[in-house]
Amino acid sequence: MASSSSSCLEDSNEGINKRRKILDDLLFDCELSDCGLLPRTFWMPVDGTKPRFGLEQMALEIFHHHIPPTFSYDKSTSGAEWWVQIRPSPAKTGRYSMLSPSIEEDDDDDMAKSGISFHWDKDEDLRLMMGGSMYIHPHISTVTYLTDLGAPTMVLTARVNNFTGEWMVPSSGEKEEGIEGYISCPKQGKHLSFDGRYLHAAPSNFMKDGYFEEQCQFSSSSSENTKLLQRRHRRVTFLVNLWLNYKPFNVELFPDTMVDKMTPVCEDDDLGCYLFCNGASSDDDDEKTNEAKSIVPPCPSQNVTFRKNKTTALMCNNNKEEHQKQDETQHLDDAIQYTWPLGGCDSNETIRVHVPIHVIRNEMIHGGNVNLAWHTFQQCTKSVEEPPGVYLDKGSDEKAGGGGVGEGSTTEIIVEAKEQEEVDETTKDDDESLRNKRQRVDE
Repeated sequence: MASSSSSCLEDSNEGINKRRKILDDLLFDCELSDCGLLPRTFWMPVDGTKPRFGLEQMALEIFHHHIPPTFSYDKSTSGAEWWVQIRPSPAKTGRYSMLSPSIEEDDDDDMAKSGISFHWDKDEDLRLMMGGSMYIHPHISTVTYLTDLGAPTMVLTARVNNFTGEWMVPSSGEKEEGIEGYISCPKQGKHLSFDGRYLHAAPSNFMKDGYFEEQCQFSSSSSENTKLLQRRHRRVTFLVNLWLNYKPFNVELFPDTMVDKMTPVCEDDDLGCYLFCNGASSDDDDEKTNEAKSIVPPCPSQNVTFRKNKTTALMCNNNKEEHQKQDETQHLDDAIQYTWPLGGCDSNETIRVHVPIHVIRNEMIHGGNVNLAWHTFQQCTKSVEEPPGVYLDKGSDEKAGGGGVGEGSTTEIIVEAKEQEEVDETTKDDDESLRNKRQRVDE
């Protein structure tokens, strides 16, 4: 459902100083482009227009990495929509800081301050022009992590009807496909891609209390160093949506008046490009090729299967296998249910998901990934204690889309931590009450 790969932005034994300088320049450019006085997102066409600075070059590289040159599409109406997300938002100038005055410094809204609300990527202006019910999604959504910090990205295969905005709930037949999920933990230079129709977020409460604040701390002896280190100690992601034969409304090129403030395109032959070493393939089936061309070795893999009465954990590290059996009490501690509000949709919808938080937090240590699947959905009376699953709620009484995903008896939850060379994800929307006070600032 998603795929992730290493990129040339990751530090290696060769050219570390050059790459560090380029990364610092990119982080500075991200801070400029995140200014609340600028448009929310920007357009990079693929009709032969040359990139004018580094971030445009990266957006173009991402487009051509995922779209094969032999693929037929209209170049005049295709391109890359790009923007950045920075948490914590730069004081006074950051988009979120400027356009969200309702969120105070001591506000407890961690999802907004240090994470990204659940949302679908779409043509934002078209949805508003059509009364809030039209959802036209990009073909592919991508996230490139420019720092190691912050909340992981979570992608779920939950979708909405393009013309009504209603949940597309899996059927209750015998061949139930269920809901799948993918969690990608930040690692500098890591690139994540996924189906543009999927629901996604960056839930900040996956992190332990105080963990993100601890990551953002640093010491400096000079004001110049302080600004540099401050940029390095934020969660910074570069988001690119790929559109084929369609250009979203009112998304235009980065303003000409700001181009001279940005870092010029890198023309260092030793580095080649910003992303995707040696032109590594984006084919999800070509695992060996991607692994061979990746600078950073793949993360260790681990598989965890949650069942009703026990948990079996298979830890794979250096070809050694360790099996652990846990009783039902331990299992209940393993699968924790989280509840989050959904961005947009003009409703008070929420999503409730059972996840193995200990697995996720272990993967966060080294920027790994976790693959999840919730199976065997049955339509029946909801029990007092919900079995592990995904529940989509609209309001306090009724389910969105005519029924909750996983409503009733989800009897099994399977969780896999995959190797880092493969991943895919989804991207953007925010709570409508906040959106009326500020432009959308989600991932």
